[in-house]
Amino acid sequence: MKQFRDYLPSLCIWVVVFYFLSERSIFRYQHMGAGVDIGLFENLFYNLVHNTKAVTSIGIDGKEHHYFADHINWYIYPLSLIYRIFPFVEGFLVFQAFVLSVPILILPLFQKNSFLQWIYPLLYGCFLPVYWIQIFDFHPEVLWIPLFFLFYYFWKQKSPYWILFFFLSLFAKEECALVFITFSLVEGRSRKKENLFIGILSSVYFIFCIFLLSQFRNPSLTVQFPAHWERYQNPIVALQNLHLFPYLFMFLNLPFVFLTFRNKLMFCLIPYLCYSLFSSYEVNKTPFTHHSFITIPLLFLSFIETIDTFQEKNKWLFACITLTISLILFVSFGPPSKSYSYKKEYMNPGISIRDLTTMRTLIAEKSVVSNVPQYLSNRSQVQMFLSGHEYSADYFVFYQFRNETLPIAIPKGYIWEREIENHIQIYKCKEN
Repeated sequence: MKQFRDYLPSLCIWVVVFYFLSERSIFRYQHMGAGVDIGLFENLFYNLVHNTKAVTSIGIDGKEHHYFADHINWYIYPLSLIYRIFPFVEGFLVFQAFVLSVPILILPLFQKNSFLQWIYPLLYGCFLPVYWIQIFDFHPEVLWIPLFFLFYYFWKQKSPYWILFFFLSLFAKEECALVFITFSLVEGRSRKKENLFIGILSSVYFIFCIFLLSQFRNPSLTVQFPAHWERYQNPIVALQNLHLFPYLFMFLNLPFVFLTFRNKLMFCLIPYLCYSLFSSYEVNKTPFTHHSFITIPLLFLSFIETIDTFQEKNKWLFACITLTISLILFVSFGPPSKSYSYKKEYMNPGISIRDLTTMRTLIAEKSVVSNVPQYLSNRSQVQMFLSGHEYSADYFVFYQFRNETLPIAIPKGYIWEREIENHIQIYKCKEN
């Protein structure tokens, strides 16, 4: 039985990482640097709480749609209960920071060696994709990371709790089923009944997810393809963006000096490799977004199991090498570096937090179209302003950032009404 002192190093690392992830993401949000996705989820949770509908008007085609037309993530329902109690975006950023950092407290379970018990949490604390996921808005699928860690721990312990965490992990996002399908094939020779159960159930669930994604799409479409299918319909563009993939490959594997490829668990990432390579969208080919979430537990578990096969002196050697590389990458490309997004315009340190308060209370309950819908998403109807589109929302709100000009063409049918703080322009629909 592990004693409290065995967890003390990882507890200290966790406190630092949890605080940093929370504070920086909240700072970015409060200084008008957040992306559209955070508005998508707040608008979704707002509609779940106030209208009992899992719909949002931010995202696919800029029109109101059921969230399951985008992704299948069942955690939106319990998370909406949090929003009912704490109707603030900051609460979700803190929740996500906790989810991303809590594996630091789980990793010591996989190691009896007292030296490695704090090396692994420190490696996780320096792993750059964790920081990029947190700063790239809010995404509930990150629950997959601690849940898969716990699934694999109980799986290796042959504890029946693996069944619970298998289901909890499976429901995080539709693509998680692909990992479990591959996992059942990789582990197929051992525990055949359990792996057959995982493989069949994951396959059925994935087909069910594809069915839901198709059924919840716009019924006016001639052919009902799942959302994001267009990313894989242009192989030429996918090849043109292929130069981005080496960055993804490097930042995911270099911290482990590629030792992860000695472990069979890495085969579970073949589906991720395929849809990253063949996607024509940049977000699937870079490590600077939330899309790499699915790789994190598999990379760390593969590394841990590989290290466990080494002799004791080699464990120390490779642990020190990986820690040194991770620290160098963290300092060179992470939060301490000038090239990190925290230091760029995304943080907007010159913008007053008063703007956030103004935007959050602006024309409450009215439908809005805006260039910053993520700050007006605490209402039923909010849309992203796209030039050339026609809108019927009650108001058009334009937030003018520094060195940004006013829109050349406002949406058709809107007239100027008033200005706030010299940089928030409000236009009203003529029909209202």
